[in-house]
Amino acid sequence: MEFHIGGRAQLHAVAKAIRETGDKGLGRQMSRALAKTTLPIQTQIDAEAAKVMPVRGGYQAVLSKSLRHKTSQRTGSRSATVRLITYADGTGERRDVESLEKGELRHPVFGRSRRIRRGARAGSVDLNPWAVTKIRAGFHQRGTDNAADEATKNLGVVLDDFAARLAKG
Repeated sequence: MEFHIGGRAQLHAVAKAIRETGDKGLGRQMSRALAKTTLPIQTQIDAEAAKVMPVRGGYQAVLSKSLRHKTSQRTGSRSATVRLITYADGTGERRDVESLEKGELRHPVFGRSRRIRRGARAGSVDLNPWAVTKIRAGFHQRGTDNAADEATKNLGVVLDDFAARLAKG
């Protein structure tokens, strides 16, 4: 799941000015500061996921431990963006965060396999251990909506600070 933070024009102008000065240390500082602006969104997404995921069966604890956020910044000649990417690592593969956002939790069910006794497949095991549980949809969207204003405000503060640093020289 992705979320884009506003303030692109100001971000583009500050990033362009940093590139023109050639100070790579300042660029790294700005990247770290921009990553910190997404922290309120990350905490809100985690809180919303904890509210929505079922406690029974332990999926709330499993998802809470595996939920990760990655911030990426891109500044090009015409645009600049700060993106927050949310994902969750499972045991063998990534968890399906998009399905969770839609309100579908697909999970294995204990004791769901059975041995076939008659017919052409007699003696084999019919494996169908998966079930879909409906959960409240939109945990990621609610988390971003709850903290978007604070993150945008933080982004403005960071960009103003770096613009002031550049103006001082």
